[in-house]
Amino acid sequence: MDIATITSAYTAIKNIKEISKLALDAKIDSEVSEKIQASIERLGEVQDTLFYIREELLTQQEEKEKLKKELAAVKAELEKVESVVYRAPSYWVVKEEQADDGPFCQPCFDDERKLIRLQGGNNDFWNCRKCKNSFKGPNYVAPQKRVRRSSTWSL
Repeated sequence: MDIATITSAYTAIKNIKEISKLALDAKIDSEVSEKIQASIERLGEVQDTLFYIREELLTQQEEKEKLKKELAAVKAELEKVESVVYRAPSYWVVKEEQADDGPFCQPCFDDERKLIRLQGGNNDFWNCRKCKNSFKGPNYVAPQKRVRRSSTWSL
């Protein structure tokens, strides 16, 4: 049963109850009056039950929507984690039929499950702006130190 059906039934019972009260007030014969009064009381009980059912249904629908959102978030997180691959010293997102995306910071992903893109890349040297770590990729070549030579020129 949906909320619209319950609301319609609730409204119909409310109208029947009001009509019954009007008939009672018209001072119909006392035997009929007692039966109408009993019917009004029973309709009130049914009305209360329908009101309770409607409230429970609303609560259940809210819970269902909340659980749907939680499930979607968990599925999205699972898809993200399943597509992440570690290639020292960083993580990469592997995409079918597309180039891999990355690199992403290894400590940030391990600690917080957040894909923080590494910056830089010159000479395969990378920096994370969030955790401030630096990474040297597999193609990193240490810069050569310049040797200062003294000048033979004199004044």
